Amino acid sequence: MGNQCTSGDNDSYANTTKAIIINEEFIEGERPVISQEHSKFNDDDAIDVVITNESNYGRKSLSQNYMKQANYVLQDNIQLQLNYCGLPTQGTQAVLLSVQTKNQTITTRQGIDLICLIDHSGSMSGEKMHLVKKSLKHLLKMLQPQDRLCLIEFDDQNYRLTRLMRATQENMYKFLIAIDTIQANGATDIGNAMKMALSILKHRRFKNPIASIFLLSDGEDEGAAGRVWDDIQSKNIKEPFTINTFGFGRDCCPKIMSEIAHFKEGQFYYISDIVKIDECFFEALGGEASVIAYNTHITVTCKKNTIKKVYGDKWALNLQEQSFSIYQPQLQFGVRKDFIVETSVPIGMMDEFITVKMHTDSVETGERFTIEQFINIVPNMVAEQIVFQEVMSHYYRVQAAETFRNALNLGYNLQYQQAQATITALQQQIYQMNLKNPMINLVYLDLQQALRYCDSMFFNQEGRHYLTQLYMIHMYQQPRGIEIVSNDPKMQVTCVYQNELQKQYILQLRQMKTNNPDQFQQ
Repeated sequence: MGNQCTSGDNDSYANTTKAIIINEEFIEGERPVISQEHSKFNDDDAIDVVITNESNYGRKSLSQNYMKQANYVLQDNIQLQLNYCGLPTQGTQAVLLSVQTKNQTITTRQGIDLICLIDHSGSMSGEKMHLVKKSLKHLLKMLQPQDRLCLIEFDDQNYRLTRLMRATQENMYKFLIAIDTIQANGATDIGNAMKMALSILKHRRFKNPIASIFLLSDGEDEGAAGRVWDDIQSKNIKEPFTINTFGFGRDCCPKIMSEIAHFKEGQFYYISDIVKIDECFFEALGGEASVIAYNTHITVTCKKNTIKKVYGDKWALNLQEQSFSIYQPQLQFGVRKDFIVETSVPIGMMDEFITVKMHTDSVETGERFTIEQFINIVPNMVAEQIVFQEVMSHYYRVQAAETFRNALNLGYNLQYQQAQATITALQQQIYQMNLKNPMINLVYLDLQQALRYCDSMFFNQEGRHYLTQLYMIHMYQQPRGIEIVSNDPKMQVTCVYQNELQKQYILQLRQMKTNNPDQFQQ
């Protein structure tokens, strides 16, 4: 059982559990000496591997049985619900598909394989680099022994500072030495750094059930997104993973950073205040630590082909079956994901039958299970008030997300007044609807701030960064990292998309800094 591993990849060498000769040297004050050859990236620390059932992911993964110990039965803690109501245009309806996972209190969790790519180009010198290094040290304190971490620094070249090593007390000094040696110099090559990170994920001998890449950069690398996508395709990594990107400073390119994150359904954080970068790290880590299921596929099928529109750009259309499907690499506990599907059921048509089927795999056992729901849509049916409020709130959430993206495109084309006009028009619609929902209040405030982001003077400074993030936040219900609604603390709004563990992680960090403000000072 333990320490067994199989290979599901067509690698140029065999991945086995045989001892690997590791040549590395960690000396305080000196850059770690470690192999930089991609073909040698099978030197990850061993973890106990438990063989459960056969899966499609190749090498088998570690299971700590924490869900079993907590009596968290996955099938009993995921709900799939469907509701609908009519839209102002006659014969059209908004269908709300909601996936809700129950919260839980955890003391242990599944292991995470985390790869941090740290931009140390010349523009990172001074306070930026100091705070990034300090934040990485804070991050170390939140990792558990079953987690593994790999640190890579990059400018126009990239350098692996550590192997994918377990976050044990014995390894902590190696991580600290590696972090302390990072110095700012050179240009920025995001694509090359991502290639190294993908190689490490590909060639792991062992794998934790959860994996993520954290990309930190303040620069721009033209064409990087396309190169990263090509590498993701060519590597063909079978195990699910996410990419979270952290762009700080006005010089970072929000388009490139958000595209790279979106390739693997991750999150783009725009960090205007570098002091808050550690909170963004902790929020992202809390999301990874909350994963209870993965490889989730949701399919929406209608009998009479009346689906008019789906919101978001991750839906795939199957013409033969007249269905739309969306893929989620990870499903976290204590979250709700809501999808809006717009249908056109003319008055002459009596009804429409819509079926939603969700397949997902337990992150602990690999077991796949299915949930299925259906709804019968009757045109002109008046929805009860609770359903109307719920469906229309999410309908205007995705409308706002599309408005943020449209305003962004108009801004890039120097059509600032038109961008502001589209925002104002949607604000007026939402105001007239009088929807009583904390989420829609936040959306309304973000639309108000977006008017300033579309100002001709502000757009190219930071407006495009904020608009990019707002689209991702509200279309995909992602936590917002640092609050960006207003620089005035009295105007800041509590995040409505965080789960309890993410909130807990951030509170722990704040308490840590309050108790010892000099912690990790260099």
